[in-house]
Amino acid sequence: MLRKMTRLFILSAIIAIGAIVFWSKFLSNSDLVVFHGNEIKVTKSGEITFSWHGHESVQGQLGTLLTNHPEECQDSELCLEWDLQAQLQVEREETGEGAVCYHIHWETTPSTSTLEDCFFMGPAHWYGGGEVEYQRWPLEKWDMSMTPFISADMFLLYPEYSGVYGSVIEPYWLSSSGVGILVESSTPLHVQVKNRQLCLRSSYDNSKYQQPEGYSTVRLDYTLCTGRNVKMVHDYMRKRYLPIPKGLPDERMFTAPIWSTWACYKVFVNESSVMDFARKILDHQFKSSQLELDDGYQVTYGDFTFDPHKFPNPKGLTSDLHKLGYRVTVWIHPFVNPDANAYEEGASQGFFVKDEHGEPGIIKWWNGRGSLIDFTNPAASKWFTDRLRKFQQDSGIDSFKFDAGEANFLPENFRTNSKLVNPGEFTTHYVDAVSTFGPMIEVRAAYKNQENPIFVRMMDKQSSWDWNGGLKTLLTTAITMSLLGYSFVLPDMIGGNAYGDSGFQETYLPDRELFIRWVELSAFLPSMQFSIPPWKYDEEVTRISIKWTTFHEEFIAPRVLKIAKEETVVDGSPIIRPLWWIAPDDPHATRIDCEFLVGSDVLVAPVVDRGVRARDVYLPSGKWKEPSGNILTGGKWYSQMKSPIDEILYFIRQ
Repeated sequence: MLRKMTRLFILSAIIAIGAIVFWSKFLSNSDLVVFHGNEIKVTKSGEITFSWHGHESVQGQLGTLLTNHPEECQDSELCLEWDLQAQLQVEREETGEGAVCYHIHWETTPSTSTLEDCFFMGPAHWYGGGEVEYQRWPLEKWDMSMTPFISADMFLLYPEYSGVYGSVIEPYWLSSSGVGILVESSTPLHVQVKNRQLCLRSSYDNSKYQQPEGYSTVRLDYTLCTGRNVKMVHDYMRKRYLPIPKGLPDERMFTAPIWSTWACYKVFVNESSVMDFARKILDHQFKSSQLELDDGYQVTYGDFTFDPHKFPNPKGLTSDLHKLGYRVTVWIHPFVNPDANAYEEGASQGFFVKDEHGEPGIIKWWNGRGSLIDFTNPAASKWFTDRLRKFQQDSGIDSFKFDAGEANFLPENFRTNSKLVNPGEFTTHYVDAVSTFGPMIEVRAAYKNQENPIFVRMMDKQSSWDWNGGLKTLLTTAITMSLLGYSFVLPDMIGGNAYGDSGFQETYLPDRELFIRWVELSAFLPSMQFSIPPWKYDEEVTRISIKWTTFHEEFIAPRVLKIAKEETVVDGSPIIRPLWWIAPDDPHATRIDCEFLVGSDVLVAPVVDRGVRARDVYLPSGKWKEPSGNILTGGKWYSQMKSPIDEILYFIRQ
């Protein structure tokens, strides 16, 4: 009898515990708020679902780091409060253009220092954010831990710069399910893209974000828009939130290749090597937009003067290059090292970004230690540009390649002449200052600089086939930059930077096949850039390179310029586009990472793997013409289409 009672007691206890677990889970996951006809549902545990016309768009978890559950409050249309920790307000906007937007405003109490919302990618595909070293596409392939969302030189071989965001970033993400998210610049944003989740964190801790004086709370503000598909949402959000270029870069940069001394010579460059390089370019029947003289021409970093031992007659050199038909540009950066003649003047005038003690901040960069010119100070910007104009006049230089400018180079606890709401605004000021030198310049860093009519260069690429900054990322970086509003993408040097094992100043000849495939892919991008000379390999590589630079000049450049003039500067449409641009509801088009569009009519399927001479190609719905004239029907895959070493697969929509 006792055993029976014991068993009954245990069974009753199990049932009771199960009931408690069930009801607690049911209650925590039951709806706390249903907003605007099921467009938004929030459970008592803070799970949120956004829907568009009855179709679920995205799910997420609100306030992941908060320790209690939300309750309704009455301060706005949709208001939730986590007792003594934070308050969330959501404002709904009917855009009139098909999309519905929700403006999400979080604010903590003084006792809470961090906010975080996470969104589950689910079966959808995600895009955006910015440059990273492993530029996988779509974002569900990323493994990016939580890190401050500020631009950084992701190529620096310092431990603190591992796993950082790159030189071009925008707090903007898109989903193939018809979702767009844009975070306000005033949010001290950290981002994690991992385990098929996009997590947005707001915190001033462990970062260069600076909390405004008098504020003891933290805010997380972003806009989330939903629509029929990714194209509809992106069209709405880019037109509303991303500036449109005010004009075009120099047209010659679209048509003829840029030739740089960097990968070929590194810092071991001099007057005779430059002239030899220039003559050989012409001897091998190549054209040029400009010849760019990179690092190694100066004595000290920060002084705009040529090394008299390596360049005894710089004005004579530029004159000779002009006679050969070249325009001449030189490499410039925003650093001044203490051994430069300009350092004392800059420091005494307060032209450098300061440290927490009000002294010129000394930071580490790839050529030593130096101070960063404070481009938030109009007088400092003028000092920088005036000295450059004199350098230009004295040497006969035509324009400049502007390097660096990322926010990671700001000193710890930095002080600038004008307060920065976001560290990225330093980059904005820098790019705005150098853009006064006209449409022939190039920059590598950008933040909210979409309206500048200049080329924005990709970060240095590795001379490899892989996803670690290699050839595969040339395509995905171009598409990502384009979606963020930077249509005038300058791809990195063909073949990569040829960095050796012992440092970035060592060089070598990249893999021959890699170089050829890089030429072919670059031919379809807005501009081409050489440094490693094709003739260093053999006659076949030279012939293939001439073939595709000519193709770029005669076939691609006119199309690119037409798109730029009729679309990009009119409504911000990019030049390089993902396949979903013309097929937003096609599940194949939303996930492909090895094809792209030039405009909406040229589809490119490059080979980006060693030894491959045939590949599968997906063509979206429609009729597509091969170069041979053969017409293919889209909406399906074509298996193992031949792509010999001197060819690249491309198709023209009919």
